Amino acid sequence: MILLLTLAVLNSCSDEKKEPPPTAVGHESIGESIDPTQTDSALRNTDTYHTVVIRQMEFSPAELKVNKGDTIAWINQDITEHDITELNEEKWSSSKLPAGASWSMVVSEGADYYCSIHVVMKGKLIIE
Repeated sequence: MILLLTLAVLNSCSDEKKEPPPTAVGHESIGESIDPTQTDSALRNTDTYHTVVIRQMEFSPAELKVNKGDTIAWINQDITEHDITELNEEKWSSSKLPAGASWSMVVSEGADYYCSIHVVMKGKLIIE
């Protein structure tokens, strides 16, 4: 009996704080909603819509030939956040894309671009 009372007192005096269990936080897609779990073959390019996948610290494809007015969607399938920024004059830039997010834009001119977070990541849009 004394043992039970001692354990009850010790348990109530514990400094350990109990925190609520973590909750899942969703990621909001930026731009058009695209399923980031699709395989590359499922992310087919059309005549006016093109996809660039961000994976393993690379843009794939790194070089993309498009027409003026085409839509390009970048999908972050990497484990870290990235952005897409026009290289020469920084005329356009996405916000930071967490893993699983996407961003799209309509192309008006060719451009070299990069990830300003990981500057070794580079890509190119070529207008045909």
